[in-house]
Amino acid sequence: MTIQVSKEFGIYHIGDTESRLGLDCNPYLLVDGLEAVLIDPGSIMDFESVLANVEAIVPLSQIKYVILHHEDPDFCSAVPHLEKRGLNAQIITSWRTMTLIQYYDIKSPYYLIEEHDNRLILESGRILEFILTPYLHFAGAFATYDHESRSLFSSDLFGAFSYNRTLYADENYLDKMLTFHEHYMPSNSVLRPVMDVLLTYKIELILPQHGAIIREHIPKYIHALRNLECGTLLTPIKRNFMASGGFLMLFNEIMNRYANVYPCEEVISIFEGIMSLRMDASKQIIDYDGDGAALWAHIFEIVKAQKGVLWLTVIEPFVKTLSATYDVPLPPVFVSLLETANQENQRLHAINQALDQSMKAVEEKMNKCPITGLYNETFLKSLLLNELEEEDWRSMGALIFISIDNYSKIKFRYGEDEEDHILLNLSYLIKEHFNESAIFKMQSCDFGVYVKGIADEALVDMTERFRHAVEQSEFFITEITISVGVSFSKEIALDAITFEKTLEDYMELAIHRLRQSKLLGKNRITYSGIQSSETIEVASILIVDTEEVNLSVLKSFFDNLGILVFTATDGLEGFKLATEYFPNLIISETQLPKIDGFLLRENLLKRSETKSIEMIYLSQQKNEDSVRRALELGVTHYIKKPYMLSELVGIASRKLKGLIE
Repeated sequence: MTIQVSKEFGIYHIGDTESRLGLDCNPYLLVDGLEAVLIDPGSIMDFESVLANVEAIVPLSQIKYVILHHEDPDFCSAVPHLEKRGLNAQIITSWRTMTLIQYYDIKSPYYLIEEHDNRLILESGRILEFILTPYLHFAGAFATYDHESRSLFSSDLFGAFSYNRTLYADENYLDKMLTFHEHYMPSNSVLRPVMDVLLTYKIELILPQHGAIIREHIPKYIHALRNLECGTLLTPIKRNFMASGGFLMLFNEIMNRYANVYPCEEVISIFEGIMSLRMDASKQIIDYDGDGAALWAHIFEIVKAQKGVLWLTVIEPFVKTLSATYDVPLPPVFVSLLETANQENQRLHAINQALDQSMKAVEEKMNKCPITGLYNETFLKSLLLNELEEEDWRSMGALIFISIDNYSKIKFRYGEDEEDHILLNLSYLIKEHFNESAIFKMQSCDFGVYVKGIADEALVDMTERFRHAVEQSEFFITEITISVGVSFSKEIALDAITFEKTLEDYMELAIHRLRQSKLLGKNRITYSGIQSSETIEVASILIVDTEEVNLSVLKSFFDNLGILVFTATDGLEGFKLATEYFPNLIISETQLPKIDGFLLRENLLKRSETKSIEMIYLSQQKNEDSVRRALELGVTHYIKKPYMLSELVGIASRKLKGLIE
């Protein structure tokens, strides 16, 4: 049976809505025009029903992508069977998941999120963003955020046990969700940062892989997980036992938690059968006979006798939390369960050690650029962090960040094959001038070089010789020049909270100087703050948009006009670039993550140095309310997508009059 969760945005639940196993799966289908995306298609047991539900909506040939959020069989094991029925799609997943799911004998090609900036852009321009959720509950886990519908396909997060299953979250869902996470999530220290990230997104629908779909009060569920104490690193806040209600409070907590997870009538039957407990008409425990501590242990012996070990296992993390919070003994029945679990953990540890060796081999491959063979930016960060931890900061080397000038124009004119040749040839030139072991292919620019043991002045001279060699080189299909930014370790104070923050400051200084080199006319090196004070005469534009295709097209076009272009994919990044480089013009989408285009404008108006920057809105959404708000913010040009490039360029040229040729 298929259920259309969102008619407007083409989202379907294509799984079985009848609870059978207590942890049933929710596969989803997203249909966008002629493309369809299958999300966590499920297990072998569900394969036939999922296939029938898919084909009731679209032919299997219309599925272009399959998203697998992690490696568990309840997510992935149906894929080979779908392939045998004609599935021809790319498998979207992380490299860590790919390493394992290959053993399901999946034949389809992989679309690794790390290689695509953690996002997928469909043909319509619809953006699916992949939000990393490491160790929740797998190292390579992630969730998928659909920007158009503001829906979060959350994988295991926000999932629940489904003994009392409903399609949509009901008033009892919170306890079911917490019980699930108490079992499967490692600790609050891992859970909390991810919840903090999710709080920055506008989420209107959460579609977990287990449990129920959440469509109301979404911040409540995010905050509940943000504050959940769970896992082996459990450190709950201590509370006064008697002031909180003593054993009577504990008995009701246990009964209510059971009633929210399992059928209520079964739970009430168990507790009504315990002669020492007395209940009122609303089925709450109001009194008990005998010793509370003895009854606390006895209740779970009765549950085990009537329902078996599974009922104990489900509630065990919650009982541990209560025992730790109120300093009451853990019932003996759980002590024996923990001893058994520890033996199993030792066996799994040996298996995981062998798996780690395999993953390290794959990690070596993933850390290198396939074109140049150079290590990537992630590896550079790891190297620098290791240096920070093992030696004096002042003895560390310098960072050199290199960017090819007018690169988008070159790519546009000569194509992808020549783009690879340019990168490869430039990497050869870098190796001739710098130490090969310290060269990296970057994401934030084109290349990075980490140099140690050379005096600052000598390093600047060496870099200038390299810049000149590139300018004079005949290695390339056309003449190219480079802009360079250099930062020295002595310039960064070691007063940051963490090594990671120190490293971020160090790399950001090199990026800042690289951008200054471009602002100052390109084909130059910036290596000190003094150079940044030179008068900037190059026209500059900041483009803020979530659509990478639109960013690329506009950047290439304005680059060809001799305009320096900065780009950002969310409002906060746009605000940071605007306050750092003061572009002459901002072209912005109104519907942006982090902060939208209107709030971006409001924040810029509050600062004396940015309040006069001209702005154009270029947006998917345009109505009376949005136009009125734009006018109130002083934005007089509001263009609706799709748009005519000539119209946008004409408006931009008038606003930059006198700054471009």
